[in-house]
Amino acid sequence: MRKLIIAVLLLIGANTFAQENTSTKNTISVSSNVKFKKEVKAYRVKLVMGLDQMGYGNTECNTLEELKKKYFDKLKEKGIDPTKLEEKKIEYLSMYYQREGTIYYYEASTEEEVSKVLSARVNGVTNNGLEYKMEIDDAAYDSLVEKAIKQAKSKANRIAKIANKKVGEIATISDNSYGHEDWVYYSPKDEYVRINVVFELL
Repeated sequence: MRKLIIAVLLLIGANTFAQENTSTKNTISVSSNVKFKKEVKAYRVKLVMGLDQMGYGNTECNTLEELKKKYFDKLKEKGIDPTKLEEKKIEYLSMYYQREGTIYYYEASTEEEVSKVLSARVNGVTNNGLEYKMEIDDAAYDSLVEKAIKQAKSKANRIAKIANKKVGEIATISDNSYGHEDWVYYSPKDEYVRINVVFELL
């Protein structure tokens, strides 16, 4: 029994040493960014509608229903169907405005459509944010990641050479890009696949 316990302890000790030895390997971590053409598949506008937005003393609309009608009529003038608006009344209530109001979201599939919504200006309705979702198919994503890994390895080799080292196998890879299925705030900036690669350093 004692021999069995000693054997088990030796096995645990050897395994622990092996794990520690692996975790203490020298590594080099590099990041790589590959630009790609932004393909937008959907836009979303957040609209805050409320009597607070009109300012005190403004008598254009005395009730929320009057303000809604005025804004909906303006959308119709632009060729936009007001029934596509999604109301989020509770979100407005959580914002502690003093006077009556509500929040609407509008989703559009084209830049032309969302531009019409944004151009429908009515006192009392404020654009509170424009978001979008990108579209990138699996084949394009795989190609971008492959290019990013090659770019990362080239960068790692340059750094290792300066340090009189050599780059070994890949230890870990992480993708730090925005999720392509997520809503993100609109930006005219270029989009990138951003990855981080950790290589063994020999």
